[in-house]
Amino acid sequence: CAETGSGKTAAFSIPMIQHALNQAPLRQGDGPYAIVMAPTRELAQQIEAEAKTFTRSSKGFRTAIIVGGTNMSEQRGALRSGVQIVVATPGRLIDHLQQGNTNLSRVSFVVLDEADRMLDMGFEPQIREVLMNLPKPHQTLLFSATMPSEVEALASDYLHKPVKVKVGTTSAPTANVSQHLEKVVDAEKVDRLVTMLIGEQREAMKLGQDMPMTVIFVERKNRADEIAELLNAENVPAAALHGGRSQGEREAALHDYKTGRCSVLVATDVAARGLDVKGVAHVVNLDLPRNFEDYVHRIGRTGRAGMSGRSTSFYTDRDSFIVAQIKRALLELEAGNAFAFATGREARAKEREEAKAWREGRTVEPSVVETDGGVTIAVEDKFKHMIVSAPAAASGGGAGAADAAFGSDSDDDW
Repeated sequence: CAETGSGKTAAFSIPMIQHALNQAPLRQGDGPYAIVMAPTRELAQQIEAEAKTFTRSSKGFRTAIIVGGTNMSEQRGALRSGVQIVVATPGRLIDHLQQGNTNLSRVSFVVLDEADRMLDMGFEPQIREVLMNLPKPHQTLLFSATMPSEVEALASDYLHKPVKVKVGTTSAPTANVSQHLEKVVDAEKVDRLVTMLIGEQREAMKLGQDMPMTVIFVERKNRADEIAELLNAENVPAAALHGGRSQGEREAALHDYKTGRCSVLVATDVAARGLDVKGVAHVVNLDLPRNFEDYVHRIGRTGRAGMSGRSTSFYTDRDSFIVAQIKRALLELEAGNAFAFATGREARAKEREEAKAWREGRTVEPSVVETDGGVTIAVEDKFKHMIVSAPAAASGGGAGAADAAFGSDSDDDW
């Protein structure tokens, strides 16, 4: 397991490609040498793009991307022509296996990337079906930003004498992201966002620079579209990314963002895990997530690969529980303490219970963040975490906690 932005994709892509290059040539009807399973189309596309980069000088080396939302017949043709590596989402991979478009007969290298996210999304049955039908011997690599009990159980069932490698501080915010909390009245959130971004755009223009690459997270798909449309009307180039867009629209939004045609990406949590775009300088939580784990993964879109980054989170009284968690975490960092927090479905269920107790006044301090007495995280002055309130104009939100800081998982996130 490894913290966000630590280079997991290269860590498995390079040995996987080396392994594939050392195999006997594919014969007619053979399946791939290696399979990578990932939770989302966007992450699968990034993995395949990186694999292609590493193999561009290898003549005849072919990869295929097998994901939902794209043409099934084109995928069938690619698989039947013979490929060394398949990058797939679990559901679509099972579809092709059941239709006989590929097989596992030559698979000797398997990667589960963002395993925790795949289990969260309900892909455990498909993952287990693939793993239990692999030929022997084979090598399995499991990569995860967190290691909840569900992932531990999967590893225990299918990995033989595994070696666990921990990179960085898992289940904790990256220390090189400066985090800013700003309290606002809910009705003023959007105006405050627009003012902030226009100010950053003007400052960049004065310096002869491009506006910093920014990702804005919102809680609903229609809100992502509305915010992107508003920013474009204010001459702040923006694109929306969420599960309600077609695959072509999602690819176009990512392409525009990566190539600099727009400086702002407005997204739901579909982009919070695995999205690796070089140069993201600023993450904005226009709407805070329902749990601390999602907050960590959101801000992890910046401060990647050793670079510094910053995050801004707007909050209202209804966010009081998660804000208390964030503030406690930041205080631990500033005190030089290492800490981790529980992850996975069981932990989130506990978190919902604690949030309810918090709202009802039965507890005074969240306990999800746990100090572990481990290696000290040194926080340099330039990365100091700021906990501030908004300007006076935005301070009239009232003192009462809202009724629904957390609830059932939204069906509008994907």
